Amino acid sequence: MNLWGPLLTRQGPAFRVDWRSSNGFLGRRPKGSIAAALFYVLLFVGLANIGCELRLERIRFDERSEFERILVVDKGDRRYLRFGTADNGYQSSISLADPGKVPMEYIRLAMLGMVMAPEPERVLMVGLGGGAFTSLLLRHFPNLWIDAVEIDPVVVKAAKGFFGVREDERFRIYVEDGAKFIEDAQSSYDLILLDAYSGEGVPEKLVSREFFQAVKTKMNEGGVVAANLWQQGRREEAIAGAFHSVFAQSACIRTQDRQNLVLFGKAGGMPSSKDLVRAARRFTAASGLSFDLAEIAQRIVVSPEAGSPFCKK
Repeated sequence: MNLWGPLLTRQGPAFRVDWRSSNGFLGRRPKGSIAAALFYVLLFVGLANIGCELRLERIRFDERSEFERILVVDKGDRRYLRFGTADNGYQSSISLADPGKVPMEYIRLAMLGMVMAPEPERVLMVGLGGGAFTSLLLRHFPNLWIDAVEIDPVVVKAAKGFFGVREDERFRIYVEDGAKFIEDAQSSYDLILLDAYSGEGVPEKLVSREFFQAVKTKMNEGGVVAANLWQQGRREEAIAGAFHSVFAQSACIRTQDRQNLVLFGKAGGMPSSKDLVRAARRFTAASGLSFDLAEIAQRIVVSPEAGSPFCKK
C-alpha cells in the first residue's frame, strides 16, 4: 500500500512525480504529501534554473569592424573577447569575481619575459585583445612604460568598455598595423610581446623572418621578445624555425592543454633553465604575483640545451 501518495521516481535522466496511491491515480491523498511533492518539484526546478544560468552565455557587446565581428560574452564568472561568432574560440578572458586572477595560462607563461629582461622599463604589446597582459603588468609594475598596438578600433572599444583597459601617461594604445608600427617606431623596448590575432589566426606578415628581424632592431640590449602561437597546427614548426633563425638565443614553453606555444628570443645571452627557475622564484616573491613563475619556469626549454627551437615538452 502506498501510504504517502506522491513519490519521486527515477525516469531516465530526470525525475517525475508519481501521484498514484491506494485510492487510484487521483484518489484522496494526505495533505502533507501534496506539500512535500510541491516542495520537491520546486526544488528540482530551481536547481535546473541554476544549472541553466551557469551555462547561459550573455552577449554584452557585438559590433562588426572593417576586419571582422567583435563580441564580448559573459558565461558564469568569466568574460570573453571573441572574434567572428559567439561560440568561437576566445581571444581574451577575465574573471568577473576576481579581476586580479589570470585565467589564461599563456599570459602567465609570457610573464617569464619579464624575468629574462634585466630591469625592464619599456614594454611593447603587438595585439591588444582584452588587455589581459598589459593589465597584469600595470597591476604589479605601475612604473613601466607600455605601448600597445591594435589594428582594429572596435577591439580597443571593447577592451576599454568591458575589460577595464584605461590609457594614461604611461600606457598608450596606438590603432595601427603592428608591422608598420615596428617599422616606424622610434623607441626601443626591453620586452616585446607579439600576440596579434584575427578570427582566422595570426597574420602571415607577423610571423615572417623579415618581421622578426624588424622586431629585433627595436629591442634594447638584453631585451626580450615573446611570441604567442595559438593553434597553428602545421604552421607552428615553420614559424618557430623562422623565429629561431633570427633569435639564436631562444626558449619555448607550451600551455598544459597544448594549444599555445610561447617562444622567447633574447638580444644577448639566454639564461640556462636552472638560472631561469632561480630568477623566477625571486621575481615572484618580489612582485607579489598570484601564481608561481618558478614552477612555470621548470617546464621551459632553452634552445641551446634542447638543440631545437621546436618545443617538445
